[in-house]
Amino acid sequence: MQVDKSSEITLGFLFKVLWLNKFKIIIPTIFVSALAVFYAVYKPNVYTASGVYTPASQGDASGLSKLAGQFGGLASLAGVSLGGGGAQDDTQVALKFLKSRAFLQHFIEKHNLVDELMAVEKWDRETNELVYDTSLYDVKSQHWVRTPPPNKEVTPTPWEAYEPLEDLLQVQYEDKEGIITISLTYYSPIVAKEWLELIVKELNAYWKDKKLQKSKKLVEELTLKAQETEITELQEVFYNLIAEQSKNTLLDQVTDEAVFESVGEVVLPEDKSAPSRALICILAFILSSTISSLIIIGHAINKINRS
Repeated sequence: MQVDKSSEITLGFLFKVLWLNKFKIIIPTIFVSALAVFYAVYKPNVYTASGVYTPASQGDASGLSKLAGQFGGLASLAGVSLGGGGAQDDTQVALKFLKSRAFLQHFIEKHNLVDELMAVEKWDRETNELVYDTSLYDVKSQHWVRTPPPNKEVTPTPWEAYEPLEDLLQVQYEDKEGIITISLTYYSPIVAKEWLELIVKELNAYWKDKKLQKSKKLVEELTLKAQETEITELQEVFYNLIAEQSKNTLLDQVTDEAVFESVGEVVLPEDKSAPSRALICILAFILSSTISSLIIIGHAINKINRS
């Protein structure tokens, strides 16, 4: 296109440039859009299972808290720490632990999930079976055939599978409302729901055992201190603390939801959460046409400046 040196960069000029170069815009746009359609069609569906939880109540911890506030100073002088914090502290720590390598890698090892996390490429709705990438994993022989990354073995380890699982988990905590939403996304909605329920169940089980061990240790320590001291008032303080802690331990033993209490059952997702194929195609069309147009306009303006 011949560009007049006296041309001004107006909307009319820009429209003229785009019109005269319309095929240079249309062809790349069609090509990119076709690639986007191909990508969107062949990208597998994924489903998200979500559960809503609240921080677990601390049983009848108020009695112990009151005694700790009243006599905690005396107990500290005697060399006994009554601890502190409550549901809020446990929740924050538990959410961090939930996505930690220590917890998730143990979960992968316990349930043997390396294959499902590292080799599955989609889910077959009709047969309700996971479809494996044959370039990575031979289903018939149940052996890995991948080309391993540097310094890795052909068969991946739970260490490698940690990051894929961690990416599948999403955690949202609304501090003011005290609402925790934990979501897990996977190719199969059935597996997504099953894994989410197992993860929360095992986290609660871990926390329950942790609390019981802590309570047992505290009772033993208080009992020992009560036996060692000869001060009647201090003995009374220790025995009151032991009674309250024993009550809390009994409550902890009868509940399975030690850190996260379920508001309701995890619902099996029926609709995919991704990909949004229409959005992918629309964005590809808009971006490709916009970039092509900007390149054409920039080229035309550059010609004017050089003239």
